[in-house]
Amino acid sequence: MLRNTIYRILVLHRNAPCTYGLAKYCTTGREIVSSDPASSHFGLLKSATDAKEVLDLLPAISRTKQDRHVYTLPALKTLFELHKNGKSTLRSDQIVRHPQFVELCQHVRHESRTFQMNDITECLKILTFFGVHTNSEIITVLLQLIRHQINDVTLDHIVFLSFILKKLDRTPLVEALQIALPMLLQVQIGYKLDHENVQQLVDLLEFVSLHRVNDRTVMNIVSSLTLHGTNLSPEQAINTLKALASFHTFQPQYSKLLQNVFVVLEHQIDQLPFKMLDYVLKKVLDKNLEHFPMFYHEPFLKRCAQYVIDKDIGLLNALYVLKKLNKISFLHIPLLDYIAAHANNISLVPTSGIITIVAGFSNANYKPPNWEMVKQEIARNTTITHPSIPWIRYNLELLSLDIFNEQLIKHWLDPKSLESSMARNVLVDYLQLCELGQTLKLLYADKYQGPYPAKHFVDKSVTLTLQSNESPLLKPLEFAFGGEEYISTKVVSDHGHVIDHIIVFDATGTPVAKPAAPSEGPVQLESLRQSGNVLIAIICLPRSCYAINVNRLRGRFSLYLKTIEALGVRTVPVSPYVWTNLPEAERIPFLQREVQQRVHQNP
Repeated sequence: MLRNTIYRILVLHRNAPCTYGLAKYCTTGREIVSSDPASSHFGLLKSATDAKEVLDLLPAISRTKQDRHVYTLPALKTLFELHKNGKSTLRSDQIVRHPQFVELCQHVRHESRTFQMNDITECLKILTFFGVHTNSEIITVLLQLIRHQINDVTLDHIVFLSFILKKLDRTPLVEALQIALPMLLQVQIGYKLDHENVQQLVDLLEFVSLHRVNDRTVMNIVSSLTLHGTNLSPEQAINTLKALASFHTFQPQYSKLLQNVFVVLEHQIDQLPFKMLDYVLKKVLDKNLEHFPMFYHEPFLKRCAQYVIDKDIGLLNALYVLKKLNKISFLHIPLLDYIAAHANNISLVPTSGIITIVAGFSNANYKPPNWEMVKQEIARNTTITHPSIPWIRYNLELLSLDIFNEQLIKHWLDPKSLESSMARNVLVDYLQLCELGQTLKLLYADKYQGPYPAKHFVDKSVTLTLQSNESPLLKPLEFAFGGEEYISTKVVSDHGHVIDHIIVFDATGTPVAKPAAPSEGPVQLESLRQSGNVLIAIICLPRSCYAINVNRLRGRFSLYLKTIEALGVRTVPVSPYVWTNLPEAERIPFLQREVQQRVHQNP
């Protein structure tokens, strides 16, 4: 059936060109070579220490069919092993163009019809390794043999062939086989799957995560692998995690396997090479954790960060890990201390590394013991004007660390540059730009002498913010402080702040009723001011303003609160983590206590 399927696919491409002939062994692609002793002096080939030595011995091989059968495959494998291990004075392309290699490939073609599937796949691997052109006669013959013997392909062959076919150019035959392999897997999985072979299960899981197969096939593999619990090697665990992260939909039945994998890695991650760890960490953190919360596993992320320190992998590799953790605002203070210890090398890191360092310390709102040295090194390398960087956020993060680069700010806030960079019309850009203007005017007015964001940007930020209808604290505040007449909501400042709620207290700490609401537009902050009164802003910042693993406000959002304080308004930030975890009976007392503390606190 599968042979017929492949045939029908090929018929659709019957007019596609296919080049045959021995000349194709030496086309532009790099060719493959593999060797094994093929001469009357078999021992000489076996003891060869250079690929060229093998090629020089090949003419002594007998040309009889019997001798070819004995020596062809071993000669090809020997060439492959020597070249792969760097024991060759010839480059791949020189080997491929060598007359003796061309003749060896002829022998392979003549003998190939007697090959078992293992031999065919081995030859295909070797030829692909050397870069033999997909349309060469030898490759075409081997692919045709696989096509005709498709029903002899085992589960292990399926995985291996899929890997090899990806390395070949796209041709009708290659594409037909790529389509056939998942179909073949679905046919065989029920009766050929070795439930005790963990490595096969891991390999098959990787395969099905990248190919379209039915749910039953996937569940068969996942269930079998789950039954092995945590009896996985670190490499098997990391490959399983990579496969699970590749699924576009994550079924609840996969969760136990995912947890098993995290447990293995939590205890054995030090046995993995850094590149493997770094790649899988990226795969995991590329998942949208709001849609795939099961991929957030705090102990695993902590171990990844600690790996950097324990292995002492250097500043650049540490920044690769930090950049990924920054993406979800995951804090690991020892990792930041490790980076700070390499302050002398900060000037050597690329532009992206500087941005990563700034984001890391700003996200943590953290200054290590040697901060002055770190700050000085960062400040020397902050002037980054490449148009692709997230420049508004970058400048806010710098300012949150009290690193002020007037030249950089002037460059980005130049009216022409600003209009150009804001042309993409992205919501978050308006909000962040408004924050930047507020910071410069309220906290750096004595230092900054450059342009500010134009008023129409600030107005748009205010309009966009007012469109939000979320006010989770409104009713509790009304209940806690005497009713709605004491709570002003969505209060706008002259600088573009939109403050969730403001309560005015008199000198005795008693709430003061708000003035009559304006007939049009939002409540203005200035309309609430009265001599001797205290203004308290209660702000429920979203979860994204906090670190994901600790209840810690990120640097640039702490900076935002400072700009409100600079208006003469005392702030009470309410963490969504704290609020949602409070029992219902404790929420009102919590608000009353937090607000009253700020009312009676010295300015």
